[in-house]
Amino acid sequence: MSRQLSTDTAIRKWVISKNEETFSCGNRIGLYIRGYLSGRKVFYWRDNSWIKLGDYPEITLAEARDYAIICKRYKKVGKTLKEISAALSLSLNADEFDEILRNGTASSTMNTLLTYGAVFDEWYHKYEFRLWQDGASRRRPLAMHSKWVSAELKSKPIQAVERSDIFRLIEFMFNNVTDSAGKQLGYMNRVFEYGINAGYTNVNPCPPRSAFEVSPRKKVPHESLPYAELPRLWQWIGTRQFDKSTALAMRTVMLTGHRISVVTQAKWEHLDVQSGVWTIPPRASGDKETSGLMKSGRSFSVKFPQKFFEQLLAAKSNSGFIFPSPTTKGHISPNATLKAFKRFNSKITNHGFRNSIKIWGRHNKIPDYIMDAYADHSLKGLDASYRREDLSTELFKITENLYSFLERQ
Repeated sequence: MSRQLSTDTAIRKWVISKNEETFSCGNRIGLYIRGYLSGRKVFYWRDNSWIKLGDYPEITLAEARDYAIICKRYKKVGKTLKEISAALSLSLNADEFDEILRNGTASSTMNTLLTYGAVFDEWYHKYEFRLWQDGASRRRPLAMHSKWVSAELKSKPIQAVERSDIFRLIEFMFNNVTDSAGKQLGYMNRVFEYGINAGYTNVNPCPPRSAFEVSPRKKVPHESLPYAELPRLWQWIGTRQFDKSTALAMRTVMLTGHRISVVTQAKWEHLDVQSGVWTIPPRASGDKETSGLMKSGRSFSVKFPQKFFEQLLAAKSNSGFIFPSPTTKGHISPNATLKAFKRFNSKITNHGFRNSIKIWGRHNKIPDYIMDAYADHSLKGLDASYRREDLSTELFKITENLYSFLERQ
């Protein structure tokens, strides 16, 4: 039997434990609720496929049950899932939904009245967990849609959206937020392609990137500390009242150049306590969810200097995480760790440490391709073609030398 959430109170108190966690809402009418780690809870009616009814608490459990009963009734008398979906998109409540299906207007008005905003919402929530990894990249399409697409365009029937509507929006963005403009154009192009494939429209009016006569703007690199400042930051960490996990994680970020999220989620099971070698596994192919692993698709090893490794061992607790949170059963927060760095300098970024380390390497006459390997950057050009030797010994030496540099008084 399916797990059930059969009351509004149970749904309100439901703590979602994984993405797309799904419960039946009872009464054998095909009503389900699906939860996401973002906190979003969505009602669906299920027949041969999942049809979205609406978000909780915008619609209540009672309202969702009314919708599901209507869906089931009209499916029995021959209405298609496409007609039922269309009627849902045209109605504001269950009574309107029932009337549209009873009068048979859904199929005739579906393609002309389904709005761009409705198609975007369907596209985004159908693919958000397949296309983007967790975090900012997953939130970005929805945030940009909310911020930049006007209410008028969102409410316009998708078949009525013209190239000029999109051109005006994207041209404005290119003149004001260049980087975001290209992303927004890409998202809109994908929405229209989805709409064509779903039968909601016959055309994609998005103009090509070449239609915009915009002068390219010089990219501003991530802020980074001068490498000579790194030892001062290293010593500063020891003078602050950070908890032990935070201080050690900050120094691990500085020593390895790894992303803060990878460091804060490091686990003892990936650290050889005999040799001091930390091996971070890669994400599985197509995995957009699991954080704390290598995005590159390949494992990566770092050998900690003995003195620093002993500090990690001395702080070991019963937690499976190397840097456990002092207040929860999980790991320390990546955002809190970055904020701790910003107390020293507000312009510090995670990518900036990689740049500082690379410049330190150049100062010490270490070839760029070795420093790129140290930061797990993909090699380019001839280096990518010919640099295939095992660099583990050189990389372990870099960690030792960098540690000596950071520890200097």
